[in-house]
Amino acid sequence: MLSTWNGFTVFDRLLDDVMTGAGGAATATTVRGFTPAIDVRANENEIVFTADVPGLKQADLDITLHNGVLTLKGERKYEGNDKDKVLLGRSYGAFTKSYTLPDTVDAEKLSAELADGVLTWRVPQQPKQQPRRIAITPTVK
Repeated sequence: MLSTWNGFTVFDRLLDDVMTGAGGAATATTVRGFTPAIDVRANENEIVFTADVPGLKQADLDITLHNGVLTLKGERKYEGNDKDKVLLGRSYGAFTKSYTLPDTVDAEKLSAELADGVLTWRVPQQPKQQPRRIAITPTVK
């Protein structure tokens, strides 16, 4: 005898197995916070930060520079409701990541772009000032 497959029943049983313990209490209550993976690379011309932020929009992200500290803040919000049974594989929540920048950056020319779930922001570097010799002129009396 053939039986029909019901995906909702299988999913419901999977959630029950994962989320309830022997006493019926939920055991899968650990929530993982979202922290994007960030690469940083630098050369004599610029420092480039690249962050994976899939699903985030421009309005979900904030980049600030204050007293030489560059900070990225954001939040990935869960869009579901409390009535659904859910098995979350992705992480959600607010995050903050800060970097202290060297004195050589040109803070006025910082730029950022968001494309295909990747945030890239660039901080141009000014050439380091080289010591220079100051000529001393004699004073005529």
